[in-house]
Amino acid sequence: MKKLLVNLIYPLAVVLFVLFVWYLACWWIDVDLILPTPYQAFSNVINYLGDSAFWISLGWTYLRCIESFLIALGIALIGSVLAYVFHNVEKILNPFMAVVRSIPTMSIILILIIVIHPEQTPIVVAGIVICPTLYQAFLTGFHQIDKRLVEMANVYQVSKRSQIVHFYIPSMKPVILENTATAFSLNIKLIIAAEALAQTRNSIGKLMQFAKVNIEIEKLFALTIIAVILSMLSESFIRFLKKVICHD
Repeated sequence: MKKLLVNLIYPLAVVLFVLFVWYLACWWIDVDLILPTPYQAFSNVINYLGDSAFWISLGWTYLRCIESFLIALGIALIGSVLAYVFHNVEKILNPFMAVVRSIPTMSIILILIIVIHPEQTPIVVAGIVICPTLYQAFLTGFHQIDKRLVEMANVYQVSKRSQIVHFYIPSMKPVILENTATAFSLNIKLIIAAEALAQTRNSIGKLMQFAKVNIEIEKLFALTIIAVILSMLSESFIRFLKKVICHD
């Protein structure tokens, strides 16, 4: 009970502090067109929640997040397994992933807007950016597995299937789920940014772009709050799954 209270008090204190600083900034600037008050922003959040078109946009954005993340997760997991098993594959994939990771996200978005359809741009962008990060995290996790235990299993002729089921999977579950939580949160931000630039139909990013063009700053803040809440809820849910699955 005490731990639960502590876990609630600290986030609540942070939220209250942010709102206090926000109100001070609003009072100091005193121009709603530049910085709306928290009341104005949250009022627009409530307005969006009652708008069916908003829910359609939110649903499509979240589906793109899931699709892009699953693709990136699959590629990263398969790549890290191959790199762990075959040293030559690691020599090829490591510099390739390093190059991809070094490309500015904005460059990727702008290039893909020209090359592919705006509906697919956010999915591909997020996948390209997230994949190298997941690959490196998974590969590091594999390399941290105790090699002496692997050698012992080989000496006692434990089948590869048994090693995977009873050794590799339990060892890698925490690594995969922990990095999944962090990467999925980042994935949401990437998807929304790409949607805004690509003018993707039925998306939170496009709603943000319209709010900016129409100088409706309070709506832009409201959509930002919704994106933050969506990201935090997704990350918290994945971390909860990690506790359940890994028995933390």
